[in-house]
Amino acid sequence: MLRPHLLLASLAAGPAWARSNLTVQVPAVDTLLLPRPFNDSFDQPFVDTTFGNRTSATSATISAARNASFIAYDDEFLSIIGEDPKVRLLATSSSPNISFAFEAGVWVPELNQVWFTAYLDPTPGYLSILDLNTSTVFRPRIEPAGILPNPNGGYYFNGKVYMTTFGDTTTTPAIVAIDPRTYHAEEVVNSYFGLPLSGPDDVTVAVSQSNDTKHECIFFTDFFFNDEGLDADTFKGPSELPYFVWRYTTHNENLRPVIGPLEIPVPNGLAVDAANSLLYVTDGPDTSVFQRQVNHTTPSFAGIYQYDLAGVDGCTPLNKRLIAFARQGFANGIKVDDKGRVWTAEYEGVVVRDGMTGKVLGLFNAVDIILNNTENPVDVRDVAPFANFALAGNELVILAFNRIFGVKLAERVVDPKRFVL
Repeated sequence: MLRPHLLLASLAAGPAWARSNLTVQVPAVDTLLLPRPFNDSFDQPFVDTTFGNRTSATSATISAARNASFIAYDDEFLSIIGEDPKVRLLATSSSPNISFAFEAGVWVPELNQVWFTAYLDPTPGYLSILDLNTSTVFRPRIEPAGILPNPNGGYYFNGKVYMTTFGDTTTTPAIVAIDPRTYHAEEVVNSYFGLPLSGPDDVTVAVSQSNDTKHECIFFTDFFFNDEGLDADTFKGPSELPYFVWRYTTHNENLRPVIGPLEIPVPNGLAVDAANSLLYVTDGPDTSVFQRQVNHTTPSFAGIYQYDLAGVDGCTPLNKRLIAFARQGFANGIKVDDKGRVWTAEYEGVVVRDGMTGKVLGLFNAVDIILNNTENPVDVRDVAPFANFALAGNELVILAFNRIFGVKLAERVVDPKRFVL
């Protein structure tokens, strides 16, 4: 095994608990029927709603929720977090201005590791690993060198970590597969008939069981990262491919677009349910967040969509349904647990929804967990307190730029067996 380059020798010494660890229950009716007058905006979280009548029970509950780590809108959320949930600080950046914990959030179950990537403004971005067994964070030495410039999203499946790379001025974007034990990497996809990819943002893997034959279906989103307006030194383009959700089927070596920009203008996050029957796709960066139209053809908004995985090959996204949209900002990271609940990284926190109805079950509140517990919060241009997270068995790991927080859950929300073909 190649020896990794250590980034941080150890994490926080002992549990560093959040200030409140409180759970507040907000009746579902209070999310849709409020006492007048009330005021809030898309730029602020729901818990910042103000009321003219500050003595009402509703205003008191929402005010209390602002300083709670956990907000339950449904009893099912209480069963996820248990009776005494606690937040702990798992790791801090070597410098408060270095945003080392940004994207991916890939749990490798047999090693009990979380893989994550650094913020890309300024570049270069890089890959780090949080070892939950030894409480260490390190940077692996990926071989061959230079194969993973500016990595972003990722997914673990069948013994490999699939990572996206935005590329750099000398290497165009690609999907890369990494052995998590040796750190040997190989490119999987890097072009469509000679046209370079625009910038793969996220990747996930489903298993098609059409005609009783199991095979891998690798989905990835692709949009031109520089359109976000950041000064990142990534692939400069020109971006000649539309913003697609792509699918690569390994058994017949076929790469094809399966969702186009007229369906989802700026496809971002991807997730598949444990039964390999549903694909979830988020739309963003949201036009209103960035104050500019990222896709120059169709304005985007912060939608969360569900597709059936069906068709002749058993792996084609069909029957698009809008199940939710982000209350604040847009949904960046997205995961689906073994019970079909959808977890998203939104500006107000990690939101947990019923995967079929879209109902919000509860929220891991970023205002309290991250902003109230960060002495030196990173000032990022899109004002999000975090971008992604990992579901690591029975622990939620939140990637908050220069901090990593963990929450032990009462349920084991993801089982390692779902990642095996």
